[in-house]
Amino acid sequence: MGSPVHILSENLCFDDWNALIKALCAYDLNRCSGVIITHGSDTLAYTSALIGMLFRHTPVPIIITAANKPLDVSGTNGLFNFTSSVRLIKEGRYIGVFTVYEKVYLSTRLLPADTALDRFSCYGGEEGFEGVSEYRLDKPREQIIDPCIALQNEVLMITPYPNFNYSTVSLSSRPAAVLHTLYHSGTACTDLSHGGERSLISFAKKCKALDIPLYLCGTKGGKADIYSSMGQISDLGVNTIDRISDVAAYTKLVIAYNQQQVNPARIIYTNLFFEFL
Repeated sequence: MGSPVHILSENLCFDDWNALIKALCAYDLNRCSGVIITHGSDTLAYTSALIGMLFRHTPVPIIITAANKPLDVSGTNGLFNFTSSVRLIKEGRYIGVFTVYEKVYLSTRLLPADTALDRFSCYGGEEGFEGVSEYRLDKPREQIIDPCIALQNEVLMITPYPNFNYSTVSLSSRPAAVLHTLYHSGTACTDLSHGGERSLISFAKKCKALDIPLYLCGTKGGKADIYSSMGQISDLGVNTIDRISDVAAYTKLVIAYNQQQVNPARIIYTNLFFEFL
């Protein structure tokens, strides 16, 4: 398959993902025992989620792996990660998309590494396979869409923080959708003082007026769990995506709004490859 992309992973953009998707689509996966994708660590979680969702139906294991240091530098874990990837394929126990970095992760649950110790983690805790029994990993899955899509429609992701000013967010480029993450309690600022410029309510109204779908990621998934401050946005046509990481939610929206094969909602709310807990 060669090297369809050769960049520093922090420079990753849609063109690079498109090249990778095209390379995977051009190859007959039934002719091999598995595929290994070597990748930079900075955006490893995003590409892992993308490939995991697009190629949920893969007949063989697709392994995405990285290293903490170049292979010729002392202390690198690159050789260990690569040989572990080969071993996982040779075992022939599972099919699907997995990420190997000192351990095996479900590709759609991987979270970016921390900046202090360069350690990866997974959404939902240390047990990366929480709620997934082995028998679900060795069987083929339905193909929902043809994965050979071209990414071009952008998705804007917003992360709240104290004193965030929504007036600094420009929607002039008309993103296909907006993903808004939330604090751990499933909240964001809804205080309409300060002219409403710091309120998610005002921003939601702006998205609605421009007919730009707005999705909240991190809601708790039940009315009993919704904070009173967030109840005010329930009538504004805001969509929610529950029990999924920010990375996976962003990638889902990118896929959903860059294909015309099914209603975007089917992509967004189908558990494509165990991304929902």
